[in-house]
Amino acid sequence: MIGLKSSFKWHDRSRLPDNVKKAQAYLDNAVLKDTDKYVPMRTGNLKRSGILGTRIGSGLIQYVAPYARKMYYGVNIRFNKSRHPLAQAKWFEASKAVNKKSWLATVRSIVGRR
Repeated sequence: MIGLKSSFKWHDRSRLPDNVKKAQAYLDNAVLKDTDKYVPMRTGNLKRSGILGTRIGSGLIQYVAPYARKMYYGVNIRFNKSRHPLAQAKWFEASKAVNKKSWLATVRSIVGRR
């Protein structure tokens, strides 16, 4: 299992304003969706484990397949790119490098900050 954390720092989550909750839910969804093309795929179980291991709005995205950690760090693994040509180790980092500005801009607009 591997967990990727993306969240706002707030001590009492029950008191979060609605717009911050919406922004966190958006960010969790966007990270899963935009990162998908970088996740190695043979059967689709690894991708599904990210969906199943994540509670949208929690700020914690987890790929819970037993082999997720090994695949994420990709030591001595040659990825089959026939289904996902961009598949690679550290898929979240690859996705973040491409999508971070877009994610932040949308989060800011949801929260109401420029």
